[in-house]
Amino acid sequence: MDIEIKKLTPELAGDYIEFFDQVAFTDNEEWAGCYCLFYHWNDKLEEEQTNNVSCDTTCYRQELARHFIQEQKLQGYLAYEDGVVVGWVNANDKTAFDRLCPDQWPEIWDATSPLSRIKSIVCYTIAPQMRRKGIATQLLERVCQDAKDQGYSYVEAYPGNNSDPIIRNYHGPSTLYEKCGFTQYKNIGEFTIVRKYLSNLSS
Repeated sequence: MDIEIKKLTPELAGDYIEFFDQVAFTDNEEWAGCYCLFYHWNDKLEEEQTNNVSCDTTCYRQELARHFIQEQKLQGYLAYEDGVVVGWVNANDKTAFDRLCPDQWPEIWDATSPLSRIKSIVCYTIAPQMRRKGIATQLLERVCQDAKDQGYSYVEAYPGNNSDPIIRNYHGPSTLYEKCGFTQYKNIGEFTIVRKYLSNLSS
């Protein structure tokens, strides 16, 4: 299986939208139309969506995703097989996610956080027929390598502590991170913060 990992760019916005519209949630329709915007969501966007009369919720979020990709607010990597998107990881500077800001989720911040550049991973979405084939691992490895090249101190993720089924385990399982050299940093109840320090990662 030949998988190609590509960084999300405005030129790939169409592939991104098609993946979320046609592939990502064929086995979990409850989450269809999310476009991986949850961690960017805030009260202002909620109000705009509620007051938008020109299109429905899915239409609004699709256009918002396109805008965020164009503005590079929505960042991450797409996994391709034979030119078709089969996976996605949402990875960005920790400060870029509205729902990760200190007043929204204070448990994941500490005194050292402002002194370090942190790359956060908040979501994986893998095509149902392509799960358990190592695609998430390849996406994670690319995130870590690029984060090191960009001068980040470490990569941080938030696997759940519950035994959720794979279709709901969007943070990625703890075993994925253990395999890729992450260590447990802090247990915060429903989730565990795991980190990979990048100073020892080979270029």
